Amino acid sequence: MLSVRFPKRKTPEIICKESTEVSICISGIKAKPKSIAITLKPHACHPLVKLAQAIPWAALVEMVLPDLMATTAKGFFNVGRKLKLRVHLGAYLLQQMHDMTDRQTEWQLKDNAAYQIFCGYGVVDGWRAPDHTKIEEFRSRLSPDTQCKIANAVAGLGVKLGFGDPSKMDQDSTVQESSMTYPSDARLLVKMAGMCRKVYDFFVEKLPDGLMEKFNFKHVKAVAREYFFLKTKDIEVKRAKFRDLFYATFLECCKATQLSLAKRHVEAMPWNIRRAWEQIQAHAKKYFQDVEQFAHSGVKAAGKVFSFHLSEISCFDKNKEGKDYQFGRQFQLGRIGGNFMIVVPAKTIREEDKRSVKPMIGLHQQLFGDGSLESYGTDKGYYSNANFRALTKIKDLAKFHLQKPGMALDALPEEEQAVLIDLTNRRSGIEPLIGHVKMGGQLGRSRMRTDKSTLASGYAAVAGFNLRQIIRHQLGKKIKAM
Repeated sequence: MLSVRFPKRKTPEIICKESTEVSICISGIKAKPKSIAITLKPHACHPLVKLAQAIPWAALVEMVLPDLMATTAKGFFNVGRKLKLRVHLGAYLLQQMHDMTDRQTEWQLKDNAAYQIFCGYGVVDGWRAPDHTKIEEFRSRLSPDTQCKIANAVAGLGVKLGFGDPSKMDQDSTVQESSMTYPSDARLLVKMAGMCRKVYDFFVEKLPDGLMEKFNFKHVKAVAREYFFLKTKDIEVKRAKFRDLFYATFLECCKATQLSLAKRHVEAMPWNIRRAWEQIQAHAKKYFQDVEQFAHSGVKAAGKVFSFHLSEISCFDKNKEGKDYQFGRQFQLGRIGGNFMIVVPAKTIREEDKRSVKPMIGLHQQLFGDGSLESYGTDKGYYSNANFRALTKIKDLAKFHLQKPGMALDALPEEEQAVLIDLTNRRSGIEPLIGHVKMGGQLGRSRMRTDKSTLASGYAAVAGFNLRQIIRHQLGKKIKAM
């Protein structure tokens, strides 16, 4: 028998030279953590401490009280435990400042001493960190208009503290993308079929066998799969396969859309089934009509449905690199000196540039008073004869940039050329700031699933940006002037 012996492995040795000092402490390695009291004292110069001292909390309370005093889904405002406004207002501002979810805000309020001081720890009787459900409930009770006022009030606070200059303002628009997938008709047809199957199967289970035929969702998915994986580039072949998908979906969905349900049956549904049923009732009929028109003529119908869970959505072509189209709503933003943002309350989904000059000027006068605006800059999309005449009548507005499309600068006097070039260069500085607002909040893409909360999240993103700007100024960080 052949035996092989392997040499024994030598244990590694730590060799320390005489000139080398090794200091290692292993105390507490095997010990288990204990629950102990820790006292933290953030310095008075901490950014959040200084910001909490500067914020006019009483003014914010006056803004939110009308919404809080209105009737809510759980009853009247004066029922139940008293709402500690100082705590919830602080949690709301911190959430927007750092773009946190409700659960992240809850964890920070329980662990972060600076966050607790900002939210009134030590000055509120019976202070207690709210959980994520209370944070969400408080925010949802604030209307979009109120959150818009808060955003503009924070910009006004920056001016009162001496960090902002309302004499200069530039304006531009941006699109807030909604929380939705790309609205191709094929995907929406499959989604509609899925909702119809959910509702239909719910009633099939509650009725005796044989009274209702089953919803054949597998057939719809099979036809959709054939359409998605077509390798041909022939338009006619693709249209024919899309028509097959439409008719397969329509015939199956008719089983659910033709159901006649009493109100008591709808109220007895689980929340997810009821939501699907409400979306079917709201969008199915018109959507199938629009898709049928497109399948036969290739022409999209006006007011086409882009989403089943959101209604306030429009399609924008902003010529952005990598984004041919954007689906959401439009906001009008203004930048004042000190790089603070103000936002015009959105009355429609598409806030057209030409119609937004007067509302922006009116908002500026409301916040900072008449005669406070000395220079104003926009791009060519804001030009109209009515806007030009309106700007010429504004008190103390010495210079403004409202360039007419196609106008050559060479045809103007040298003094006017210099003014237009200066204001054009200054106005371009608003675009990177809009990028910061988008990246630091939900103005870029909202996480919300309703029209109301999506609109409110756009305003809240502006408020969070203005709060971060105040902190930057308080820390003495260099901010590029306008």
